[in-house]
Amino acid sequence: MRTFSSRRNRSPPTTIHATCLHLIRLFPPRLKFGQLSGHYMQKAIGFQHALVRRRISSTAPRPIPAHCFLPPACGKISPSRRGRSDRGGKPMAIRYTVATISPKYHQAILEWQRTNFPELDLLLTYWEKYFPGLPRFQLVAKIGELRSDVIEIGKYAGQPKIERAAEMAGNMFYTARRIIRAQCSTEFGSIEQHRMSLDTAPDDEARFEILRIMAEELRHAYQMFWVLDHDPTWKRPGHGDVAAETIEELLAMRTGTHVLDAFNIEFRDFLDNAVYTAIIDLVGKYQLDMMQIFSYAPMARSMGPMLGEEGFHMGFGRRALKNLALAATRGEGAYSLDDIQRAINKWYPRGLEMFGNERSGETAVAFGFKPKTNGQAQAEYIAEVEGIIEGVNIALVRAHHPGLPPDEARRLIHDVQRSGESRQGIRPEDLLVLPDRRFFRRRGPEEYVFQPYDVRGNLLTEGGRPIGPEQYLDYLARVLPEPYLKSEDFRRYAEQLTLHHARGTNETSPFWLA
Repeated sequence: MRTFSSRRNRSPPTTIHATCLHLIRLFPPRLKFGQLSGHYMQKAIGFQHALVRRRISSTAPRPIPAHCFLPPACGKISPSRRGRSDRGGKPMAIRYTVATISPKYHQAILEWQRTNFPELDLLLTYWEKYFPGLPRFQLVAKIGELRSDVIEIGKYAGQPKIERAAEMAGNMFYTARRIIRAQCSTEFGSIEQHRMSLDTAPDDEARFEILRIMAEELRHAYQMFWVLDHDPTWKRPGHGDVAAETIEELLAMRTGTHVLDAFNIEFRDFLDNAVYTAIIDLVGKYQLDMMQIFSYAPMARSMGPMLGEEGFHMGFGRRALKNLALAATRGEGAYSLDDIQRAINKWYPRGLEMFGNERSGETAVAFGFKPKTNGQAQAEYIAEVEGIIEGVNIALVRAHHPGLPPDEARRLIHDVQRSGESRQGIRPEDLLVLPDRRFFRRRGPEEYVFQPYDVRGNLLTEGGRPIGPEQYLDYLARVLPEPYLKSEDFRRYAEQLTLHHARGTNETSPFWLA
């Protein structure tokens, strides 16, 4: 089991990998893509000479093959291949062909990567060390197989899947564009967020797993570019070049301007990486899974390979969350259970809002984009997150009572949380709690938005009326991470809360993924 060192007394990086990351941060590479940033590697090796002998071979790293960035047959589709799993290298039931986008946009996304993710060079240099047996990362589009050649749901059910954007009329065209734009924005936003706290990862293994997640998110953004770029009919008379305008807008987005609120929150430390991948990436799984039936065939073909890669991200988050909680219950590591609970309180409401308003979503179903309304998908998500939290709690209880069977541990947890009292040495504060769906909402049903609900779903009142913004902000300060209270995202929330209270209206925008 990993050891999570204290964040309060963190010493400077003690591995060559961490040193390389610091140097790359300070001096972003200016080399052409496909070349190793040897300048920075040599600086790191010189600075940590003794650590090189101790941790890794002193042999100079191998150059990164150019095909990792510009595969052969650029702009064309390559023969079918089969994905591989992360455990044991056994083949997965995901078949796909690969393709690249036009050189103009291929270079544009590489330029974005140079600026926002220069550590990709380092990941590729040590790929075989940390992910042995897995196919080497390539920045390509992966085009999977359709589940059905016909539209499976909605008012066009039974008709052939749509191959050209021009075949989508009116609102259907722009709704599809809005979904593609939002999906791509999440990929770019996630990379920016993970990089903020990369240096706080507890060890090299966790650090390189985060780098892999970032690389796969970059490929997913590339995939959305392919959906727009490969189809010339996104350019419509009288409407301009919708694909070009969307791609340029996406490349210009930064943390604070992304489509969905969850991707505008700055990461502070490794706890954000862990909770985010466990809770926010799980929303991605639901969205990708639903969009496998997308009536616009290029989008549907993109979902299978993306969904397969997303599994690694969620697995990383669940393992990290459990390990951090177990370390906390032993009195070890960087974070207390209260720290972890506050991080869950911060992220979970934003995850709920990624589904869109619980009371809507019929349009996406009618157009054959998704098989479930927002509320249906969100309800399944809530149940799964409840299962994740319960799994962590079972591990915590069994750490106190090693011989206790899981079913008995589950009953003990329910008894403690229902009664609010200690049982068999387990106190309510020894367990994690999933916030109520009404807590800390800024989008969604009007009766939830900016209403002063506490973590357990109780409406906070004074004199028979809901408390005001200042009192609610005071309450939030007691249940959210202290650094987050100083963030730009929370400042915006406080402003919106105050404005909403003054006007008595919902001042939110329809920033929905669906």
